[in-house]
Amino acid sequence: MDNIRKLPEAEFDVMVALWDCKVSPVNTAYLMENVGKHKGWKAPTLISFLSRLEEKGFIHSEKKGKERQYYADANKDEYIKNVTLDFIERYHCGSLVKMIDVVYGDLSESSDELDEMKKWFQQQY
Repeated sequence: MDNIRKLPEAEFDVMVALWDCKVSPVNTAYLMENVGKHKGWKAPTLISFLSRLEEKGFIHSEKKGKERQYYADANKDEYIKNVTLDFIERYHCGSLVKMIDVVYGDLSESSDELDEMKKWFQQQY
């Protein structure tokens, strides 16, 4: 999982459901209830996303009786870090400062966001 690419939104939604579940493994019924139903997907659509995630190495599954059980193989924090770093590299020339300037450059000195960022940097460095 060293070279993690950004997932399409629907596949990411499935991964979030897997990552956020307190119990592993999860079955298709659980994923339909927690993702598919809210997205308006039919079971074959969800199964297609699960197959793609398995092909990409994000999950693996095992057949248990009539059910298929799914396990997350990708780490959520590692995935988000890699996608975020790729975003900063791609859109902000690898500069966190440039990204922050684009997002928060128009904040006033008294902004709560700015104060929170200052506190975070002081704690880190």
